[in-house]
Amino acid sequence: MGLPDCGNLSLTRLLTKNRCPEAVAYHVTCSVACIPIKEINAPVTRTTAPFKIAVIGAGPAGLSTARFIKQAGHHPILFEADDRLGGKSFSVVRGDAMNEMGTCYTTRSHKLVKQWMRQHGITLTRLGEARYDGLKVVDYVKTGGGPPMVLQALKFIRAAGRLRRDIRNRPDDPDVRAEAAMTTAEWVKRLNLPKIELASHRIQTTQGYGFTDEATIGQTVQWCDLNYLLSGVLNDMHMPDQGWSEFWYRFSQDLDVRLSSPVTHLDRSGPKPVITAAGKSEEFDAVVSTVPMQNFVKFCAATRDEMFICNGIEWQNYTTTLLTSPDWFEGHMIIGYSQASMDSTRKGAILGGRREGESEELGGRLYVTGQFSTGLTGPELREILLADAERHGFTVESVIQQKIWQYFPQYKIEAVREGLFGALKRVQGHQHTWFSGASFSHELVCSVVEQAQGMVRDMLGDLSRAPAPAATQDTPRTAETV
Repeated sequence: MGLPDCGNLSLTRLLTKNRCPEAVAYHVTCSVACIPIKEINAPVTRTTAPFKIAVIGAGPAGLSTARFIKQAGHHPILFEADDRLGGKSFSVVRGDAMNEMGTCYTTRSHKLVKQWMRQHGITLTRLGEARYDGLKVVDYVKTGGGPPMVLQALKFIRAAGRLRRDIRNRPDDPDVRAEAAMTTAEWVKRLNLPKIELASHRIQTTQGYGFTDEATIGQTVQWCDLNYLLSGVLNDMHMPDQGWSEFWYRFSQDLDVRLSSPVTHLDRSGPKPVITAAGKSEEFDAVVSTVPMQNFVKFCAATRDEMFICNGIEWQNYTTTLLTSPDWFEGHMIIGYSQASMDSTRKGAILGGRREGESEELGGRLYVTGQFSTGLTGPELREILLADAERHGFTVESVIQQKIWQYFPQYKIEAVREGLFGALKRVQGHQHTWFSGASFSHELVCSVVEQAQGMVRDMLGDLSRAPAPAATQDTPRTAETV
Protein backbone atom coordinates (compact mmCIF):
# COMPACT_ATOMS: atom_id res chain seq x y z
CA MET A 1 0.00 0.00 0.00
CA GLY A 2 1.57 3.29 -1.10
CA LEU A 3 0.86 6.85 -0.12
CA PRO A 4 -2.38 8.23 -1.57
CA ASP A 5 -2.02 9.41 -5.14
CA CYS A 6 -2.27 13.19 -4.89
CA GLY A 7 -1.98 13.81 -8.62
CA ASN A 8 1.29 15.68 -8.27
CA LEU A 9 4.70 15.08 -9.84
CA SER A 10 5.99 11.52 -9.51
CA LEU A 11 9.62 10.59 -9.05
CA THR A 12 9.69 9.30 -12.61
CA ARG A 13 8.64 12.66 -14.03
CA LEU A 14 11.11 14.53 -11.86
CA LEU A 15 14.08 12.31 -12.67
CA THR A 16 13.16 11.93 -16.34
CA LYS A 17 13.01 15.71 -16.57
CA ASN A 18 16.64 15.68 -15.48
CA ARG A 19 17.45 12.78 -17.85
CA CYS A 20 18.17 10.31 -15.06
CA PRO A 21 18.76 7.03 -16.95
CA GLU A 22 17.55 4.89 -14.06
CA ALA A 23 14.15 6.58 -14.10
CA VAL A 24 13.82 5.93 -17.82
CA ALA A 25 15.06 2.35 -17.55
CA TYR A 26 12.89 1.27 -14.65
CA HIS A 27 9.71 3.23 -15.53
CA VAL A 28 8.96 3.91 -11.86
CA THR A 29 5.48 5.35 -11.44
CA CYS A 30 4.73 4.29 -7.88
CA SER A 31 2.41 6.76 -6.19
CA VAL A 32 4.54 6.72 -3.05
CA ALA A 33 6.72 9.31 -4.78
CA CYS A 34 3.99 11.89 -5.02
CA ILE A 35 5.07 15.24 -3.63
CA PRO A 36 2.49 17.16 -1.62
CA ILE A 37 2.79 20.59 -3.18
CA LYS A 38 1.56 22.99 -0.55
CA GLU A 39 -0.87 25.78 -1.27
CA ILE A 40 1.35 28.78 -0.68
CA ASN A 41 -1.51 31.22 -1.01
CA ALA A 42 -4.08 29.27 1.02
CA PRO A 43 -6.80 31.37 2.73
CA VAL A 44 -6.07 32.53 6.26
CA THR A 45 -8.48 33.78 8.87
CA ARG A 46 -8.33 37.35 10.00
CA THR A 47 -10.44 39.66 12.10
CA THR A 48 -11.51 43.20 11.30
CA ALA A 49 -9.76 44.38 14.49
CA PRO A 50 -6.09 43.52 13.88
CA PHE A 51 -4.13 41.59 16.47
CA LYS A 52 -0.89 43.11 17.68
CA ILE A 53 1.74 40.36 17.71
CA ALA A 54 5.35 40.56 18.87
CA VAL A 55 7.91 38.56 16.89
CA ILE A 56 11.22 38.01 18.65
CA GLY A 57 14.07 37.71 16.15
CA ALA A 58 14.41 39.13 12.63
CA GLY A 59 16.08 36.23 10.87
CA PRO A 60 14.33 34.23 8.13
CA ALA A 61 11.88 32.72 10.64
CA GLY A 62 10.93 36.07 12.20
CA LEU A 63 10.68 37.91 8.88
CA SER A 64 8.57 35.22 7.21
CA THR A 65 6.37 34.95 10.31
CA ALA A 66 5.81 38.70 10.24
CA ARG A 67 5.01 38.56 6.53
CA PHE A 68 2.31 35.91 7.05
CA ILE A 69 0.84 37.87 9.97
CA LYS A 70 0.79 41.10 7.96
CA GLN A 71 -0.75 39.38 4.93
CA ALA A 72 -3.57 38.23 7.17
CA GLY A 73 -4.32 41.84 8.11
CA HIS A 74 -2.64 42.02 11.51
CA HIS A 75 0.18 44.07 13.03
CA PRO A 76 3.49 42.30 13.67
CA ILE A 77 6.36 44.06 15.45
CA LEU A 78 9.80 42.45 15.21
CA PHE A 79 12.40 42.79 17.95
CA GLU A 80 15.97 42.06 16.84
CA ALA A 81 18.90 42.15 19.26
CA ASP A 82 21.48 42.64 16.50
CA ASP A 83 22.02 45.77 14.43
CA ARG A 84 21.29 43.84 11.24
CA LEU A 85 18.49 41.56 10.12
CA GLY A 86 18.61 38.28 8.21
CA GLY A 87 20.03 35.98 10.90
CA LYS A 88 22.47 33.51 9.36
CA SER A 89 22.14 35.13 5.94
CA PHE A 90 25.41 37.02 5.65
CA SER A 91 26.52 38.25 2.21
CA VAL A 92 29.76 40.16 1.70
CA VAL A 93 31.26 41.60 -1.48
CA ARG A 94 34.93 40.78 -1.97
CA GLY A 95 36.58 41.74 -5.21
CA ASP A 96 34.21 40.97 -8.07
CA ALA A 97 32.36 38.26 -6.16
CA MET A 98 29.35 38.11 -3.86
CA ASN A 99 30.48 35.81 -1.05
CA GLU A 100 27.87 34.03 1.05
CA MET A 101 29.35 33.33 4.46
CA GLY A 102 26.07 31.97 5.82
CA THR A 103 22.89 30.85 4.05
CA CYS A 104 23.75 30.11 0.43
CA TYR A 105 21.53 27.80 -1.63
CA THR A 106 17.92 27.51 -2.67
CA THR A 107 16.61 24.04 -3.54
CA ARG A 108 13.53 22.60 -5.21
CA SER A 109 11.81 22.92 -1.84
CA HIS A 110 12.21 26.72 -1.76
CA LYS A 111 9.08 27.37 -3.86
CA LEU A 112 7.64 30.23 -1.84
CA VAL A 113 11.05 31.75 -1.06
CA LYS A 114 11.91 31.84 -4.76
CA GLN A 115 8.53 33.42 -5.48
CA TRP A 116 9.31 36.12 -2.91
CA MET A 117 12.73 36.63 -4.50
CA ARG A 118 11.19 37.20 -7.91
CA GLN A 119 8.75 39.69 -6.41
CA HIS A 120 11.66 41.65 -4.94
CA GLY A 121 13.82 41.67 -8.05
CA ILE A 122 16.26 38.99 -6.92
CA THR A 123 17.62 36.79 -9.69
CA LEU A 124 18.94 33.26 -9.23
CA THR A 125 21.86 31.44 -10.85
CA ARG A 126 22.20 27.67 -10.78
CA LEU A 127 25.28 26.32 -9.07
CA GLY A 128 28.04 25.02 -11.25
CA GLU A 129 29.05 21.40 -11.24
CA ALA A 130 29.59 19.72 -7.86
CA ARG A 131 32.13 16.96 -7.26
CA TYR A 132 32.35 14.56 -4.35
CA ASP A 133 35.64 12.69 -3.93
CA GLY A 134 36.39 13.76 -7.49
CA LEU A 135 33.14 12.34 -8.93
CA LYS A 136 29.92 14.02 -9.96
CA VAL A 137 27.58 13.71 -6.98
CA VAL A 138 25.14 11.42 -8.78
CA ASP A 139 28.02 9.14 -9.81
CA TYR A 140 29.40 9.12 -6.25
CA VAL A 141 25.99 8.04 -4.96
CA LYS A 142 25.79 5.26 -7.56
CA THR A 143 28.97 3.67 -6.17
CA GLY A 144 26.86 2.44 -3.29
CA GLY A 145 25.53 -1.10 -3.46
CA GLY A 146 22.01 -2.45 -3.65
CA PRO A 147 19.15 -1.65 -6.02
CA PRO A 148 19.22 1.33 -8.41
CA MET A 149 19.19 4.80 -6.88
CA VAL A 150 15.62 5.54 -7.94
CA LEU A 151 14.27 2.48 -6.11
CA GLN A 152 16.27 3.26 -2.97
CA ALA A 153 15.01 6.85 -3.10
CA LEU A 154 11.42 5.60 -3.31
CA LYS A 155 11.91 3.33 -0.31
CA PHE A 156 13.51 6.12 1.71
CA ILE A 157 10.80 8.67 0.88
CA ARG A 158 8.02 6.23 1.70
CA ALA A 159 9.55 5.26 5.06
CA ALA A 160 10.42 8.87 5.91
CA GLY A 161 6.87 10.01 5.13
CA ARG A 162 5.41 7.30 7.33
CA LEU A 163 7.70 8.22 10.25
CA ARG A 164 6.98 11.93 9.77
CA ARG A 165 3.23 11.26 10.00
CA ASP A 166 3.71 9.07 13.06
CA ILE A 167 5.68 11.82 14.81
CA ARG A 168 3.03 14.38 13.92
CA ASN A 169 0.04 12.24 14.95
CA ARG A 170 1.49 10.11 17.77
CA PRO A 171 4.50 11.98 19.20
CA ASP A 172 4.13 10.39 22.65
CA ASP A 173 3.82 6.77 21.43
CA PRO A 174 6.80 4.84 22.91
CA ASP A 175 7.38 2.96 19.64
CA VAL A 176 7.39 6.21 17.65
CA ARG A 177 9.78 7.79 20.13
CA ALA A 178 12.13 4.81 19.93
CA GLU A 179 12.28 4.86 16.14
CA ALA A 180 12.64 8.65 15.99
CA ALA A 181 15.59 8.41 18.41
CA MET A 182 17.61 6.18 16.06
CA THR A 183 20.49 7.91 14.32
CA THR A 184 20.08 8.60 10.62
CA ALA A 185 22.89 6.14 9.85
CA GLU A 186 21.27 3.34 11.90
CA TRP A 187 17.86 3.88 10.32
CA VAL A 188 19.17 4.00 6.74
CA LYS A 189 21.25 0.86 7.32
CA ARG A 190 18.22 -0.93 8.74
CA LEU A 191 16.37 -0.17 5.51
CA ASN A 192 19.40 -1.41 3.53
CA LEU A 193 19.85 1.76 1.47
CA PRO A 194 23.61 2.05 0.77
CA LYS A 195 23.16 4.61 -2.01
CA ILE A 196 21.05 6.84 0.26
CA GLU A 197 23.74 6.44 2.91
CA LEU A 198 26.25 7.93 0.47
CA ALA A 199 23.79 10.64 -0.62
CA SER A 200 23.43 11.70 3.00
CA HIS A 201 27.09 12.72 3.06
CA ARG A 202 26.31 15.40 0.48
CA ILE A 203 22.77 16.42 1.47
CA GLN A 204 23.16 16.30 5.24
CA THR A 205 26.65 16.41 6.70
CA THR A 206 28.42 18.55 4.11
CA GLN A 207 25.59 21.08 4.36
CA GLY A 208 26.10 21.38 8.12
CA TYR A 209 23.05 19.39 9.24
CA GLY A 210 24.85 17.00 11.54
CA PHE A 211 26.80 13.77 11.22
CA THR A 212 24.56 10.86 10.30
CA ASP A 213 25.87 8.81 13.24
CA GLU A 214 24.80 11.59 15.68
CA ALA A 215 21.67 13.27 14.24
CA THR A 216 18.40 11.45 14.90
CA ILE A 217 16.26 10.21 12.03
CA GLY A 218 13.25 11.86 13.68
CA GLN A 219 14.89 15.22 13.04
CA THR A 220 16.21 14.32 9.59
CA VAL A 221 12.83 13.29 8.16
CA GLN A 222 11.36 16.66 9.14
CA TRP A 223 13.32 18.33 6.33
CA CYS A 224 14.74 15.66 4.01
CA ASP A 225 11.94 15.21 1.47
CA LEU A 226 12.03 14.14 -2.16
CA ASN A 227 12.59 17.67 -3.44
CA TYR A 228 15.62 18.16 -1.23
CA LEU A 229 16.99 14.69 -1.99
CA LEU A 230 16.77 15.37 -5.72
CA SER A 231 18.29 18.84 -5.31
CA GLY A 232 21.36 17.39 -3.61
CA VAL A 233 21.89 14.37 -5.85
CA LEU A 234 21.20 16.25 -9.11
CA ASN A 235 22.89 19.45 -7.90
CA ASP A 236 19.70 21.39 -8.66
CA MET A 237 20.51 24.35 -6.42
CA HIS A 238 20.54 28.09 -7.06
CA MET A 239 22.07 31.13 -5.37
CA PRO A 240 20.65 34.69 -5.35
CA ASP A 241 22.82 36.94 -7.50
CA GLN A 242 22.21 40.00 -5.30
CA GLY A 243 22.84 38.01 -2.10
CA TRP A 244 20.66 36.67 0.70
CA SER A 245 21.29 39.76 2.84
CA GLU A 246 19.96 42.04 0.11
CA PHE A 247 16.91 39.82 -0.34
CA TRP A 248 15.94 39.98 3.31
CA TYR A 249 16.58 43.74 3.36
CA ARG A 250 14.15 44.27 0.46
CA PHE A 251 11.68 41.79 1.97
CA SER A 252 11.60 43.69 5.27
CA GLN A 253 10.97 47.20 3.95
CA ASP A 254 7.24 47.29 4.77
CA LEU A 255 7.63 45.50 8.11
CA ASP A 256 8.00 47.08 11.55
CA VAL A 257 11.52 45.90 12.47
CA ARG A 258 13.24 47.27 15.58
CA LEU A 259 16.96 46.59 15.32
CA SER A 260 19.32 46.71 18.30
CA SER A 261 16.30 45.97 20.50
CA PRO A 262 16.98 42.84 22.54
CA VAL A 263 14.03 41.60 24.56
CA THR A 264 15.02 41.79 28.21
CA HIS A 265 11.79 40.53 29.77
CA LEU A 266 8.59 38.72 28.78
CA ASP A 267 5.80 38.77 31.35
CA ARG A 268 3.10 36.18 30.68
CA SER A 269 1.39 36.34 34.06
CA GLY A 270 -1.46 38.63 32.98
CA PRO A 271 -4.28 38.35 30.45
CA LYS A 272 -1.91 39.49 27.70
CA PRO A 273 1.86 39.10 27.35
CA VAL A 274 4.03 42.15 27.98
CA ILE A 275 7.43 42.56 26.33
CA THR A 276 10.18 44.84 27.59
CA ALA A 277 12.80 45.94 25.06
CA ALA A 278 15.01 49.01 24.89
CA GLY A 279 13.64 50.13 28.25
CA LYS A 280 10.02 50.18 27.05
CA SER A 281 7.22 47.76 27.91
CA GLU A 282 4.39 46.93 25.47
CA GLU A 283 1.34 44.69 25.66
CA PHE A 284 0.55 42.27 22.83
CA ASP A 285 -2.18 39.83 21.89
CA ALA A 286 0.42 37.12 21.29
CA VAL A 287 4.17 36.55 21.11
CA VAL A 288 6.11 34.50 18.58
CA SER A 289 9.67 33.58 19.54
CA THR A 290 12.06 32.58 16.76
CA VAL A 291 15.22 32.68 18.87
CA PRO A 292 16.87 29.55 20.32
CA MET A 293 15.04 28.25 23.38
CA GLN A 294 18.29 28.66 25.32
CA ASN A 295 17.93 32.41 24.76
CA PHE A 296 14.17 32.51 25.27
CA VAL A 297 14.25 31.03 28.78
CA LYS A 298 16.66 33.74 29.91
CA PHE A 299 14.10 36.55 29.71
CA CYS A 300 10.90 34.86 30.91
CA ALA A 301 9.57 32.41 33.47
CA ALA A 302 9.85 29.24 31.40
CA THR A 303 7.36 26.39 31.53
CA ARG A 304 8.34 22.79 32.16
CA ASP A 305 8.06 21.91 28.47
CA GLU A 306 10.06 24.95 27.44
CA MET A 307 12.88 23.93 29.79
CA PHE A 308 12.72 20.36 28.50
CA ILE A 309 13.16 21.64 24.94
CA CYS A 310 15.96 23.94 26.07
CA ASN A 311 17.85 21.03 27.64
CA GLY A 312 16.98 18.59 24.85
CA ILE A 313 18.69 20.56 22.08
CA GLU A 314 22.44 20.82 21.61
CA TRP A 315 23.36 23.60 19.22
CA GLN A 316 26.29 22.82 16.95
CA ASN A 317 28.87 25.19 15.47
CA TYR A 318 29.65 25.47 11.78
CA THR A 319 32.46 27.64 10.46
CA THR A 320 32.77 29.22 7.03
CA THR A 321 36.16 30.54 5.92
CA LEU A 322 36.83 32.78 2.93
CA LEU A 323 40.33 32.12 1.61
CA THR A 324 42.53 32.46 -1.45
CA SER A 325 44.34 29.57 -3.08
CA PRO A 326 46.37 29.45 -6.29
CA ASP A 327 46.01 25.70 -6.81
CA TRP A 328 42.72 24.37 -5.40
CA PHE A 329 40.08 22.91 -7.71
CA GLU A 330 39.10 24.38 -11.07
CA GLY A 331 36.56 23.37 -13.71
CA HIS A 332 33.69 22.93 -11.25
CA MET A 333 32.12 25.03 -8.50
CA ILE A 334 31.67 22.71 -5.51
CA ILE A 335 33.85 20.03 -3.95
CA GLY A 336 33.12 17.68 -1.06
CA TYR A 337 35.14 15.14 0.89
CA SER A 338 33.43 11.99 2.18
CA GLN A 339 36.17 11.22 4.71
CA ALA A 340 35.29 14.32 6.70
CA SER A 341 31.54 13.75 6.32
CA MET A 342 31.33 10.12 7.45
CA ASP A 343 33.52 10.34 10.56
CA SER A 344 32.14 12.41 13.44
CA THR A 345 35.46 12.14 15.30
CA ARG A 346 37.06 14.38 12.66
CA LYS A 347 35.39 17.62 13.71
CA GLY A 348 37.11 20.58 12.14
CA ALA A 349 38.11 18.74 8.96
CA ILE A 350 37.25 20.46 5.67
CA LEU A 351 33.83 19.16 4.61
CA GLY A 352 34.08 20.85 1.22
CA GLY A 353 34.54 24.10 -0.61
CA ARG A 354 32.84 26.43 -3.06
CA ARG A 355 34.54 28.53 -5.75
CA GLU A 356 33.67 32.20 -5.16
CA GLY A 357 35.30 34.10 -8.02
CA GLU A 358 38.55 36.06 -8.12
CA SER A 359 40.02 39.22 -6.70
CA GLU A 360 43.43 40.60 -7.66
CA GLU A 361 43.25 42.89 -4.67
CA LEU A 362 42.73 39.97 -2.28
CA GLY A 363 45.27 37.72 -3.92
CA GLY A 364 43.60 35.61 -6.59
CA ARG A 365 41.05 32.81 -6.58
CA LEU A 366 38.50 32.91 -3.77
CA TYR A 367 36.94 29.91 -2.04
CA VAL A 368 34.61 29.37 0.92
CA THR A 369 35.15 26.26 3.06
CA GLY A 370 32.89 24.59 5.63
CA GLN A 371 33.94 22.93 8.89
CA PHE A 372 31.99 21.45 11.79
CA SER A 373 33.51 23.36 14.67
CA THR A 374 31.69 22.53 17.91
CA GLY A 375 34.16 22.84 20.79
CA LEU A 376 36.94 24.30 18.64
CA THR A 377 38.41 27.81 18.73
CA GLY A 378 39.19 30.02 15.74
CA PRO A 379 42.97 29.39 15.89
CA GLU A 380 42.40 25.63 16.24
CA LEU A 381 40.12 25.65 13.20
CA ARG A 382 42.66 27.56 11.17
CA GLU A 383 45.37 25.06 12.12
CA ILE A 384 43.15 22.12 11.10
CA LEU A 385 42.23 23.94 7.88
CA LEU A 386 45.85 24.37 6.87
CA ALA A 387 46.71 20.77 7.71
CA ASP A 388 43.70 19.48 5.77
CA ALA A 389 44.59 21.65 2.78
CA GLU A 390 48.04 20.05 2.70
CA ARG A 391 46.43 16.61 2.96
CA HIS A 392 44.19 17.38 -0.03
CA GLY A 393 47.07 18.82 -2.04
CA PHE A 394 46.35 22.53 -2.23
CA THR A 395 47.80 25.70 -0.75
CA VAL A 396 46.00 28.28 1.39
CA GLU A 397 47.60 31.56 0.40
CA SER A 398 45.61 33.75 2.79
CA VAL A 399 42.63 33.51 5.13
CA ILE A 400 40.46 36.58 4.54
CA GLN A 401 37.52 36.01 6.84
CA GLN A 402 36.34 33.35 9.25
CA LYS A 403 32.76 33.18 10.56
CA ILE A 404 31.82 30.80 13.39
CA TRP A 405 28.07 30.22 13.49
CA GLN A 406 25.80 28.71 16.11
CA TYR A 407 24.26 26.37 13.61
CA PHE A 408 22.00 23.31 13.57
CA PRO A 409 19.97 22.69 16.76
CA GLN A 410 20.71 18.97 17.10
CA TYR A 411 18.05 17.04 19.01
CA LYS A 412 19.64 14.90 21.71
CA ILE A 413 18.93 11.20 21.28
CA GLU A 414 17.79 10.76 24.88
CA ALA A 415 15.49 13.80 24.62
CA VAL A 416 13.81 12.39 21.50
CA ARG A 417 13.38 9.08 23.29
CA GLU A 418 11.83 10.89 26.28
CA GLY A 419 9.29 12.84 24.21
CA LEU A 420 10.92 15.93 22.67
CA PHE A 421 8.58 15.97 19.68
CA GLY A 422 5.55 15.97 21.97
CA ALA A 423 6.97 18.92 23.90
CA LEU A 424 7.65 20.84 20.67
CA LYS A 425 3.97 20.43 19.83
CA ARG A 426 2.56 21.21 23.29
CA VAL A 427 4.32 24.55 23.77
CA GLN A 428 2.61 26.10 20.75
CA GLY A 429 0.00 28.56 21.97
CA HIS A 430 0.61 28.05 25.69
CA GLN A 431 0.52 31.33 27.61
CA HIS A 432 -0.14 33.29 24.39
CA THR A 433 3.26 32.18 23.08
CA TRP A 434 4.12 30.53 19.78
CA PHE A 435 7.42 29.33 18.38
CA SER A 436 9.17 29.19 15.05
CA GLY A 437 12.77 28.98 13.86
CA ALA A 438 15.30 26.22 13.29
CA SER A 439 14.57 24.40 16.55
CA PHE A 440 10.97 23.85 15.42
CA SER A 441 11.74 23.10 11.78
CA HIS A 442 15.28 23.08 10.37
CA GLU A 443 18.10 25.36 9.26
CA LEU A 444 16.83 25.22 5.68
CA VAL A 445 15.04 28.50 4.93
CA CYS A 446 12.29 26.63 3.08
CA SER A 447 11.62 24.49 6.19
CA VAL A 448 11.56 27.57 8.43
CA VAL A 449 9.11 29.34 6.10
CA GLU A 450 6.82 26.33 5.79
CA GLN A 451 6.65 25.84 9.56
CA ALA A 452 6.08 29.57 10.12
CA GLN A 453 3.20 29.59 7.65
CA GLY A 454 1.41 26.72 9.39
CA MET A 455 2.13 28.13 12.84
CA VAL A 456 0.73 31.56 11.93
CA ARG A 457 -2.42 29.98 10.52
CA ASP A 458 -2.93 27.99 13.73
CA MET A 459 -2.15 30.99 15.93
CA LEU A 460 -4.57 33.33 14.17
CA GLY A 461 -7.25 30.65 14.27
CA ASP A 462 -6.81 30.25 18.02
CA LEU A 463 -6.76 34.01 18.62
CA SER A 464 -9.93 34.46 16.58
CA ARG A 465 -11.75 31.74 18.51
CA ALA A 466 -10.55 32.90 21.94
CA PRO A 467 -12.88 35.05 24.07
CA ALA A 468 -11.94 38.66 23.42
CA PRO A 469 -12.33 41.71 25.64
CA ALA A 470 -15.63 43.45 25.11
CA ALA A 471 -15.42 45.16 21.74
CA THR A 472 -17.00 48.45 20.88
CA GLN A 473 -19.28 48.83 17.91
CA ASP A 474 -16.35 50.39 16.06
CA THR A 475 -14.07 47.36 16.52
CA PRO A 476 -16.01 44.12 16.07
CA ARG A 477 -13.95 40.91 15.93
CA THR A 478 -15.78 39.29 13.05
CA ALA A 479 -13.76 36.57 11.31
CA GLU A 480 -13.50 36.63 7.55
CA THR A 481 -11.45 34.77 4.99
CA VAL A 482 -9.00 36.40 2.64
